Amino acid sequence: MQNILIHSAEFVFAPVLLPLLGAAIVFCAKAFSRGRIAKTIEYTGAAIGLLLPWLMLFIILPNLLGGSVYEGTIGGWDKNLGILYKFDGLAWLVNFLGFSVAMAAWFYSLGAGPRGPKFTAIFLIQTAALSATIMTADLFNLFVCLEVLGISSYVLVCSSEKPGAFLASFSYLMVSAAAMIFFLVGIYGLYRLTGKLSYEGIAEALAAMDNGGGITALISLALIIAAVALRVAVMPLYGWLPDAHAMAPHAVSAVLSGVLIKTPLFALSRILIIFPAGSDAGQLMGVSGGLTALIAVIIALSQKDVKKLLAYHSVSQIGYIVCAWGAALHIGVETPAGLVLMTAAFLHALYHALFKGTLFLTVGTLIDRAGNRSVYELRRGAGILKKSGEKIPVTFISFMLAAMAIAAIPPLNGYVSKNALSYALKGRWEYVVLTLASVGTVASFIKLSLIFFPPGKNHNAIAFLENPQKVHPAMKAAELFLAILCLAGGLFSPYISKIAGSLLNQSGTVGINSIPPDLYSGGNLQKTLIITLSGAAVYLLCSTKQGKAVLKRIRERPRSFSGLFTSFALGLAGMAAWLIYRTFN
Repeated sequence: MQNILIHSAEFVFAPVLLPLLGAAIVFCAKAFSRGRIAKTIEYTGAAIGLLLPWLMLFIILPNLLGGSVYEGTIGGWDKNLGILYKFDGLAWLVNFLGFSVAMAAWFYSLGAGPRGPKFTAIFLIQTAALSATIMTADLFNLFVCLEVLGISSYVLVCSSEKPGAFLASFSYLMVSAAAMIFFLVGIYGLYRLTGKLSYEGIAEALAAMDNGGGITALISLALIIAAVALRVAVMPLYGWLPDAHAMAPHAVSAVLSGVLIKTPLFALSRILIIFPAGSDAGQLMGVSGGLTALIAVIIALSQKDVKKLLAYHSVSQIGYIVCAWGAALHIGVETPAGLVLMTAAFLHALYHALFKGTLFLTVGTLIDRAGNRSVYELRRGAGILKKSGEKIPVTFISFMLAAMAIAAIPPLNGYVSKNALSYALKGRWEYVVLTLASVGTVASFIKLSLIFFPPGKNHNAIAFLENPQKVHPAMKAAELFLAILCLAGGLFSPYISKIAGSLLNQSGTVGINSIPPDLYSGGNLQKTLIITLSGAAVYLLCSTKQGKAVLKRIRERPRSFSGLFTSFALGLAGMAAWLIYRTFN
């Protein structure tokens, strides 16, 4: 089998082609009347698109751990004319992340909806686009992949058919479309300079120039970074995300938060690594990521809608990843310190996908049965779920595991990945900023967790649905699957980290480990206790009359559609000015 793989690199396209094949099969289900035949065809297509790619991933894993990289052009065209691809350890890890969350989310949708051939087919197309985005090795194909990813996401966001979902999807579409115009302008600038579209071709051409392409190259790079940063939802380009994630179906929210906003970031890292200004761009990413982690968690703490609270936390957690990834790029990803940081950043990206996916699914299950999504009004969640037929509190247990994970409580996966980031960033300014963000995370999840518990003495009773809908077994299975992965990710993190480090290093040596050797030392546990107690203190402070007034002002701050474009323009101008200043000073 190994010889077949070595001589048949096309095998690595399975994560793209199988979901597309599954989508084509699912569309055939629409040719039949509603019934067993149509459903069987739909489920067959979903199995082909979501399950079979796992076979390729595990078959090819030993080769990648041995240092193999599959790259070339589709159809054997010359690299100056054809579509370039690269399947390496990073591509494998992103595919692992994507298919883990997508499989659980689609299974959840069987019970919660939306369901049916149309939804499944679009869902599979989005999954294929995620895989293609991380595999591409040229800028124009990256543009195409991001557009397919965006179009499928717009459709999935409004598939909940809620009035607010259509507006959220439209805002996402318009801002993304405008940003991608600038992306194209950036491609044009680099193509005009170098005559190349491949990442490596552009890098080689710019390196051969005396001034590295000058201002034209810097502005083109800024245009590309800003457009991708909007898809990643980094401050100040995050405005589209909260409404889109909050109004989307719960299964779609899990994928958007867990995978969608991270994949463009890792695709961007390929570009930044090879550009002459990569180190400066990495420094800028670090600053943007740190501010994103801290500011977004403050906004999350102010939220009234439970899904918006989770959505802003997605922005905050992506800040952790961007901050660490930027620091790794600034240090140099080929250095031991940079590789440890990059591994820790990806580990947190993977673990965030698991616990945030669990949170969106479990909270979504509760609010649908309660008929209320206000974090200030919703209480007795565990009782409501019991009334809906949950004899074993699967949803509540899954939620608590995920909430403790994002709050970095041992031995959950979030404790491991956040300590890995702290260990790699210790002594740097990013360590302080991310620690403060962690305090805010604890405070906001104390606030969110109250929806599952009985109300206090001064809490006004709210009427809920008298006969809540039963929780479908598929929903509980999906929640429990991701929750178990949160626990397993914490328990087996040393092994997971070594594999991830080896894949990212591509040296063929398993041994790079971002997990601190004293993970459960007294000092680390004491730090966790201090952060947890500080978070509880912040929550109590926010519960006072003055605290509530401040949070209300943050929550009701002016927001507008034009503000999204203004934020993008200011972010782009600031980035271009900073890159030019750093280059010529």
